[in-house]
Amino acid sequence: MAVKTDSAKTKLKNLAFDSKTDLVCGMPVKAGVEDTAHYKGKVYGFCAKECKEEFLKDPQQYLTAK
Repeated sequence: MAVKTDSAKTKLKNLAFDSKTDLVCGMPVKAGVEDTAHYKGKVYGFCAKECKEEFLKDPQQYLTAK
């Protein structure tokens, strides 16, 4: 019998982001957020799904505006 664990949620809590703020809206990004995007080997966190989707349309635009 398989035992279910919350290992995915635990990994999210311990995930370090390559940006301390949401690159789209500027809000602080705290450990445990679930809206993340991987781009060029880095992980970026977002306050909401909408910000993540906006970032993914043109990531370079937000990275050069940092």
